Amino acid sequence: MKRETFADVIELAGDQLSINNGDGQYSCYIEILQAIGAQLNAMLSYHSKVLVFRFDLHIERYSRDNQQLSRFIEKIKRRIQSHYGAKRLAYIWVREHEKAKQQHYHIALFIDANKVQHPGRLVYWIDKHWQDRGHPKPYTPKNCFEVVTRKNEVAKQRVFKRLSYLAKTRGKVYRDKSVNDYSASRIKQKEKIRDKA
Repeated sequence: MKRETFADVIELAGDQLSINNGDGQYSCYIEILQAIGAQLNAMLSYHSKVLVFRFDLHIERYSRDNQQLSRFIEKIKRRIQSHYGAKRLAYIWVREHEKAKQQHYHIALFIDANKVQHPGRLVYWIDKHWQDRGHPKPYTPKNCFEVVTRKNEVAKQRVFKRLSYLAKTRGKVYRDKSVNDYSASRIKQKEKIRDKA
C-alpha cells in the first residue's frame, strides 16, 4: 500500500525537494516522488546533462490494464536508441481516471541531453505514432521540457517540483486493484560520478 504525504518538502538522497501540493490542499504518494527523484539522479549519474520531457497520452477507450502504454513506451525507447544513439531512457508514468470514461497517462522521459537537446522531433513522432494507433492527439504542456545539469541544483529543484504533480493521489483510485497506477524505469545510479558538468 502506497503512503501519502501532505508535506511541501521531501528528503531524497540527501536533497530537500519541494513538492507541488497546491499549498497543502492535496496529498502526494511518497513512492511516486521517490521514483521521480531516483530516475532523475540515476540519469544524472551517467550523463552530465539530462533532458526532462513531459507529455500526456489519452486513450480511445477504457482499458483495464496498461499494456497499450507499456508497448508504446518500449517503442519510444527503441526510437531514441536507434535514431539518436542514446544508450538509456528513464521514464515515469502515472495512470489517472476521474470524470472521463477512459483513463489518461501523465508521462515524463529522462533522456541524455548530449544526444537530444530539444524534443521537437520526438513530439512530432509521438503525436503521429500514438494517433496511428487510433488514440486522440497527445497533449504537450507549455514549457514541456528542461535540461538539467549535474551542478544546477536550481533546475533540479524546479524539475522535481513540476514532476511532483504526477504523484498527486487524486485520480488514481478508479481502477482494478491488480492494475498499476504508476510505473518507472529501474535505472540504478552509477556509483562513481565523473564530474563533467
